[in-house]
Amino acid sequence: MRIGILGCGFIGTTIAKTLEGHPKVTAINLFDIDDSKSKGLSLTVEGSRYFPFERWEEFIEESDLVVEAASHRAVETYARETLKRGKDIMILSVGALADDALWEDMKRLAEERGGRIFIPSGAISGIDGIKSASLGRIEEVVLTTIKPPKGLKGSEVLAGMGLNLNKHTSPVTVYEGPAREAVKLFPQNVNVAATLSIAGIGFDKTRVRIVVDPAATTNRHEIYVKGRFGEMHIVLKNVPSMTNPKSSYLAPLSAIATIEKILSGIYVGT
Repeated sequence: MRIGILGCGFIGTTIAKTLEGHPKVTAINLFDIDDSKSKGLSLTVEGSRYFPFERWEEFIEESDLVVEAASHRAVETYARETLKRGKDIMILSVGALADDALWEDMKRLAEERGGRIFIPSGAISGIDGIKSASLGRIEEVVLTTIKPPKGLKGSEVLAGMGLNLNKHTSPVTVYEGPAREAVKLFPQNVNVAATLSIAGIGFDKTRVRIVVDPAATTNRHEIYVKGRFGEMHIVLKNVPSMTNPKSSYLAPLSAIATIEKILSGIYVGT
């Protein structure tokens, strides 16, 4: 299989380097709007199967599965184009799918052209249980995300609030409301909220609370689900990436595990 990595930052690079040498991967195609990143990554392993592309059209045509690891804008720009060509796509910037028109277009194109859409669990667990529970009735889904200040560094929303997180010594709740608004306000921080929404009761009914805690050393996610099946309470303490504290190390591992599942044809879990 020819794997296309769209976005050569921390997550894309981690995925690409893990797949290097995989017996079922014949090419690792690379595309980034900053082509110095894709070219630089292609040179990191001597004799590798990394192939950088400057034109996105060629990148998609030469890939069987496109793994988006870039941004909401990348999903908006390239997801439809990938599916139009009958290619499979994996979405990691899941918050982009809060755009109902985009999501409906993607599902329609996948059905019409034969491509598939993969959404990994990302930096959380419990998605399999929530998917199963959604076939009955889910009454409530609440996500509380607690991050250290550097995990929200550069947020335009916090800057607009005039909130200097470095001056706080106790936890501060910076958002509480529906998931749809959360993924718009914090596009780089709460893709997990989007994944929960798609698996469960939707962007408008899923509730999100974002807390900044100066004492936090991990990206903590607390998920509460209540429904006809009973209740779930899931707590994760994810180690942030050393190079990008906004992302958890579990996020690229989830994508890699999904790719392995696709390549092997063995499906464990819902």
